[in-house]
Amino acid sequence: MCGIAGFIVAEPGRSDARSVVEPMQIRLTHRGPDDRGLFTSNPGRCALAHTRLSILDLSPAGHQPMSTPDGRYWIVFNGEIYNYRELRQELERTGETFASQTDTEVILRLYARDGAGCIDRLRGMFVFSIWDNQRQQLVLARDPFGMKPIYYHAAKNTLAFASEVRALLASGVVPRRLSLDGLVSYLQFGSVQDPLTIVDGVHSLLPGHYLLVDRNEDALQVEEVACGNHLLAGAPVPQIADRREAVAALRKILEESLRLHLVSDVPLGAFLSGGIDSSALVALMSRVAGEKPKTFSVVFTETGFSEASHARLVAKTFGTEHREILLSEESLIGLLPSALEAMDQPTMDGVNTYVISKAVKEAGITVALSGLGGDELFAGYPSFRRAGQLRRIAILPQQLRRAASVLGRALSNGWVRHRKFWDLVESDCSPYAVYAISRELFAPAEIRALLRQTSLRSAPYSCNGMTDIINSVSTHELKGYMANTLLRDTDQMSMAHALEVRVPFLDPRVAQYVLGLPGEWKVDGRRPKPLLLDALGDLLPEEVWRRPKMGFTLPFERWMRSGLEAELEGVLLGKGDLTRLGMNSDYVKVVWDSFKRNARQEPWSRTWALYVLNRWCSSNSLGL
Repeated sequence: MCGIAGFIVAEPGRSDARSVVEPMQIRLTHRGPDDRGLFTSNPGRCALAHTRLSILDLSPAGHQPMSTPDGRYWIVFNGEIYNYRELRQELERTGETFASQTDTEVILRLYARDGAGCIDRLRGMFVFSIWDNQRQQLVLARDPFGMKPIYYHAAKNTLAFASEVRALLASGVVPRRLSLDGLVSYLQFGSVQDPLTIVDGVHSLLPGHYLLVDRNEDALQVEEVACGNHLLAGAPVPQIADRREAVAALRKILEESLRLHLVSDVPLGAFLSGGIDSSALVALMSRVAGEKPKTFSVVFTETGFSEASHARLVAKTFGTEHREILLSEESLIGLLPSALEAMDQPTMDGVNTYVISKAVKEAGITVALSGLGGDELFAGYPSFRRAGQLRRIAILPQQLRRAASVLGRALSNGWVRHRKFWDLVESDCSPYAVYAISRELFAPAEIRALLRQTSLRSAPYSCNGMTDIINSVSTHELKGYMANTLLRDTDQMSMAHALEVRVPFLDPRVAQYVLGLPGEWKVDGRRPKPLLLDALGDLLPEEVWRRPKMGFTLPFERWMRSGLEAELEGVLLGKGDLTRLGMNSDYVKVVWDSFKRNARQEPWSRTWALYVLNRWCSSNSLGL
């Protein structure tokens, strides 16, 4: 992985592009410690910067920014293209010759031939920017899942972009001011939802989109375009005869994806929690890789949170070189300042990924595989079960459901989980309602109380008329929680240690195939993720899947009521900082006191999210 940044100005005399880009490049050094480069066009209208984490072709031939031989096109790229060899061979058959063994050069040559249409052919995780010296035009593109982040700040005469929000803040062209809409979004979901960010005037390029930046007289013209192969716009229905045939085809597609994700010129390992998804990847690695897999697990002394025994069973079954990282309350307190510093935007999650990424990198690994995406594609979350239950409730008259909800909430006695249930009953019972209420951190009325004054702005993600309930929930989970929390956290926490994390389940062919299958094949009421188990279950010990789902979470509830309590209380009850953020300190105290009184009634995640928000804004000097 790498870091990229750039700046384009309509009139070069008004701004020095190089001086804007240089501090952004310095801020991105942790993302690419192996090399750095900077390009400035003539007469200085555009500057591109790159910091490199070498994965493929470790030689100087992979240096970026990289140009075509004629100097017309210049690229900065962050990511991995898994079908780059196939695309390279195609280009070579037309007479192209290459100066490196990198996927970066393949993108560059493909773009020179096909323009922005080449984006649809890229299979991988990526963001890249290409400057056309001849047309004085810039393109900025992002992969369909949003696995790699890219942010931009557009004004009348300038556009700045970078892999991290904090790099844009370092540029000097972005005011250090909180976005009210971004703040509301964070309080609603525990992470800011694309295209918003926590910083006013900074936007996230949507997954599966590209920006086209042209000069229009003395101003810049910026257009955001959806790519033609936008994966989540609707998956084609596979041509298969029955479920048995679908299962066999799925196994082959998963094996192919895993094989492509193993291509690397540096040491590679895998996160192993002991759950179905990570265990399935390790099982496939043992079949596809030419050497013993290296696996890593985070374990706890609190046995109720530790999946150590299951991870050990998987490691033993497949003969991996396995390492456990013991995380205690004391060690977390020691790591917390650096974990918070690694956050490019505030998030209620991510510390777990910081811990394991640190250990994996310290073990000499540069690339790690993760089981992210398995829950979203194969119906592993409770939201999938709720969607089916809510469909049955939806046959009741709306007036009756509303009356029952009013009474139910009155009797819930402040329990967040109970209030969410009644919110679901009163909702329109759509897949989006199931997703949004299940993922909700603070309800709209609570956000109004926290901020005293704002109205909510949120729009449901489109499923383009998708009628399959399970696949609709999958789409919302992928476009929401996966893109805006899990993938963003994985990127910022792993790149803090210059570790590349790959996610084979989120391969475009895997996702298109699975989303095109009937949702009913993915749930059966007896087994978790039955479609995935039918495809790979013969490889896994039965103990891995015949048990309740745990998820990779830390014992925060317990730690926040003991060793972390003084730290949280000092931050949450510091009224000066809360006022700077526009927060109602009295309501924050209500949330904190409720958690201390009954953590089952008041989930730890809400208090933790408020703490992280306060710490992040203070550290980055942001306020309303």
